[in-house]
Amino acid sequence: MPPDRRGLFHENDVKALQGFRKLLDKEFANNVALHAKVTVSNYRGNNKMFAPANLTDNNNETYWATDDNYSTASMVINLSETEEVKYIVLQEYIKLGQRVKSFNVEVWDNDHWQQVADETTIGYKRILRIEPVKTGKIRVNITSSKACPVLSNIEVY
Repeated sequence: MPPDRRGLFHENDVKALQGFRKLLDKEFANNVALHAKVTVSNYRGNNKMFAPANLTDNNNETYWATDDNYSTASMVINLSETEEVKYIVLQEYIKLGQRVKSFNVEVWDNDHWQQVADETTIGYKRILRIEPVKTGKIRVNITSSKACPVLSNIEVY
């Protein structure tokens, strides 16, 4: 957003940004996956430093990682109760590089897994908007990666 000829941001642009901020604050106010229990297909050496709990601890400096010989993995986020879900946020621990090449996301619906996203890279942060669905479990499947997957964060809104 460039400044106008007065060297100021136009009032309409400022109002639009304020409206966008309100929308973000509303949509991303309550991370229902914060400190949720996570089960994973593998984690590096079964070492607490790389444990599944790091995915939902809201700390970008902790992370979950698989053993070196894995390029695929899955993780299930168990919410404390059934929630309406509209957004899923995934973050790689980018200090170790972007690794994920493809992944999908499924939600538990009527006693079976239903795929809600099939995507490519994650990178620093990937925000997925899905059709709103009520669920108590979300599964992320990393289907291909350049090296062992390393994720720092999963959020659910």
